[in-house]
This record gives sequence, C-alpha cells and structure tokens, in this order.
Amino acid sequence: MNDSTESTETGKKKVRVKVRGIEAKEELKSLEEYGSLLKDLDPELITSDDETVLKRAFRRAKEELGPEELVNWFTRYAEPFYRSASWRLLSPMYEQVLDIAEEKLGPEHPATAAALNGLAGIYRYLGKYEEALPLYTRALSIREKKTGPDSLETGNTLCDLAVLYFFMDKKAEALPLYEQALEIHEKVFSLEHAEHPEHPGNLETVRTLNRMAFFYRGTEEPEKAEELYRRALDHLETLREASPENVKFQAYTAGTLNNLGVLLSEEMGRMDEAEEIYGRALKLQEKSLSPDHPQVAQTLNNLGLLYFDTGSPEKALALYTRALEIFEKLGKTEHMGYANTLNNLAGVYVRKRRCKEALELYEKTLAIREKLLGEEHPEVAKALNNLAELYRQMGENKKALPLYTRALKITEKTLGSEHMDVGTTLNNLAGLHESMGEYETATEMYERALGIIEKELGIDHPYFKITRNNLLALYEKMERGDR
Repeated sequence: MNDSTESTETGKKKVRVKVRGIEAKEELKSLEEYGSLLKDLDPELITSDDETVLKRAFRRAKEELGPEELVNWFTRYAEPFYRSASWRLLSPMYEQVLDIAEEKLGPEHPATAAALNGLAGIYRYLGKYEEALPLYTRALSIREKKTGPDSLETGNTLCDLAVLYFFMDKKAEALPLYEQALEIHEKVFSLEHAEHPEHPGNLETVRTLNRMAFFYRGTEEPEKAEELYRRALDHLETLREASPENVKFQAYTAGTLNNLGVLLSEEMGRMDEAEEIYGRALKLQEKSLSPDHPQVAQTLNNLGLLYFDTGSPEKALALYTRALEIFEKLGKTEHMGYANTLNNLAGVYVRKRRCKEALELYEKTLAIREKLLGEEHPEVAKALNNLAELYRQMGENKKALPLYTRALKITEKTLGSEHMDVGTTLNNLAGLHESMGEYETATEMYERALGIIEKELGIDHPYFKITRNNLLALYEKMERGDR
C-alpha cells in the first residue's frame, strides 16, 4: 500500500503519525479518534508508530478522564502492548495510573487493584520480582474484599502471583495459588462457555491451565503438565465450535499446541508426536493469521529446535532462516522471538564450528534482550552465559570471564543465590577457572553449584552426577599437583 497523507478539520492539535504503513497528518480532537487507531491491534504486529499513538492518547486520557475511567481505558488499550513485550514503554505509564488511582480513589478501590495488578505484571516481566510481589499481594487483598474471593478478578491475581512465585523459585508457595485460581476459572468456564463463548473468563481458564502446566514442567512432572495442556486444548475446541471465526481462540489453540510440542520434545523425548503437534500449530496459524506472521515464525523456531535436538542441524538451519526472514520482512528485528531465533541459529553455527558467525548472533541476541528487558534481567544473563561459553570454547578465557561474572551477578540479584540458574552459571565459571589453573576458585564454585543442583534436582539427576564428577576430577588434579 502506498503512503498517503490526509488532513481533517476536527480539532486544533496536529500530529503526524504512521500507523499500519499509512502516514497521516491528523488533527486529533478526541479519545475516540485515538481509540480507532489503537483498536484491535495485533500484539505481534505492533510498531513504533503504534507506540507513539499510545503515548499521545495516554496524555489526552489523563486530561479528559476521571480516575476510574482512566484505569479502565488504560488497561484496555495497554493490553496488546503488554502482550507484545513493550513492558519498558508501559512501566512509567502504569506507575502514573497507579499514582492517580491511589490519590483520587483511595488505596482500597477496585480500580486501584487493577492498576496494582497491571504494574506488577510489568515488573514481573522486567525481572523486578521483589518490586512486583507487594503489588500483587495488595491487589489480591483488595479484590478478595471488594469483588469476592471467588471472582474472576481474584482468580486472575491468584494466577499472576503464582507465576511470580514460580519465577522466584518459590514453588511451594506457587502451587496452592495455581490450584485456587484454576478452581475459580473452571467454575466461570462451566457457567459461560456454552452461551457466552466470548466471556473473558473462558480464555483466563485456558491461560491458567497453560501456566499451571508450565509449573509442572518446572517441577519435572511432565505427565501432569501434558494432562493440563490437553485439557486446555479440549476447552479451546469447545470454544472454537461455538465461535469458529474467533481469531483469539485459534491463536490460543496454536499457542497451546506449541507449548505441548515443547513439553513432548524437550521433557518427554516424544519427538515424532511433537513434530506432528508443531505441524498442526503451523497449519492453523498460516490459515488463521498468514504465512508471514510472527507467531508462524515462533512455531518454525520451535520446530527448528526439535530438528537440532534430533541431529538434523541442516533442517533446523532452514527453519531458523525462514523464521528470521519473517521477522525481518515485518521490521520486527527488536522482538523477543527474533532474539530467541538468533540465539538458536547461533547454536547451529557453534555445532558447525562457524564460531565467528555464532559470535555475531549471540552479540545481537544480547543487545536485543538488553534493550527490551533492561540490563539486569534473567534472559540477559542467559545470553551472557551463551556468549561466554562460546568465548571459552574459542580459548578466549579473558573475554569469557567478565561475561560469566556479570551473568552470575544478575542471576543472584534477580532470582536469588539458590536458584538453579545460579548453579548453572557457577558450574560454567568453575570450569573456566579450572581451565585457567585457578583450582581453589574453581573448587569453591563447583561446591556451591553442587549444593544448589542437589537441592533442585536431587542426587540421581544426570546434571548432578556430571558436576560431582567434575569436582572429583579437580580434587584428583590438586592432589597430584597438576596445573
């Protein structure tokens, strides 16, 4: 579509915006006009121009709306940006919304709870777990009192808080909250799905089933996770039968299929089933969205990872390349999915010993994650780990050391000193110090890593045995006086 310029005489303020490929000089008078630009945005296709519109609309909303209306307006129009990972954009806006709600409506108002819950979600995704926790706790307390302990809103906050506890490696605290949330959401689904398939509680039920399944993946209970994913798919099939043209239902079905595929391939070794599941997701996405949609690219990425894990790097390479082409065609080169695909493609290059190309991709991955998530996020730490490990394999230990060290500091700060990711980074650092002849430092780190791994995985887990053997071999070196 060619760019076109239009002007109207509807107001006094002129702005130039470019939305969905059309540059337009518009005099925007009302929130309704902004709303027409922000309505029905696909989270995967949001552009920087859409972000500009949201910022301008937010300024207007603060001028024109009362505090409760503002909260409702913002939570509605911020939702696609939230799902597009525009968390750093939304964070200061949500902070302002919360300040206004608390000042004008009071600390116990339901709208204040909505603002608390929204801001907590932003902090959670940005890795600010300790800041998110009291916000979720306050939101839950308000909602239990104001909307009831069995309300949809209470169920939503219970589930969100459970996810936070899971990320904080507090699984014992997370599980009962997941169970409470699921009980609430299943009741809503049983009441609403037949006559009101579009009721928001129906998809909340699906979301909770997916999140709880992810929890059981993290606790190494894949059979429970599989059962929950399949329950979610059954619910979605019911919703799609009631409303076959609903694109959200189709997108959630494809997303749940993807989650199930990851479980089957990475946790259960059922590669043939996973391949078939990914194929179903891909077919559904290409039909309901388009062959060049970011969700298609993410399914291609998952399928590529399956082929990589089953010893078919050439197939993986082709799928990763196609996925990157989709992101690049859409101008989505600062997208989390794009960064993840770059990371996985780098893994193929490492296996092929194309280290220079892998290095470039790992550096790009790191830069994107830092920009989207901030410099102190667990996903940034993972990117640092990968980059450091490649330098170590290339024999450039002096370049690897500060990267590992930074990764360790980030992980300890964001996840706590006993988190499994800390154990992994300590293990990597120990190996590096050992290769540099710094045996005392290596021993200390192996011992710390071993304690964490034993606590998280148990003494029968292969990773525990590998780490223990590394430590025992180092003890033998030290006894022999090897350097």
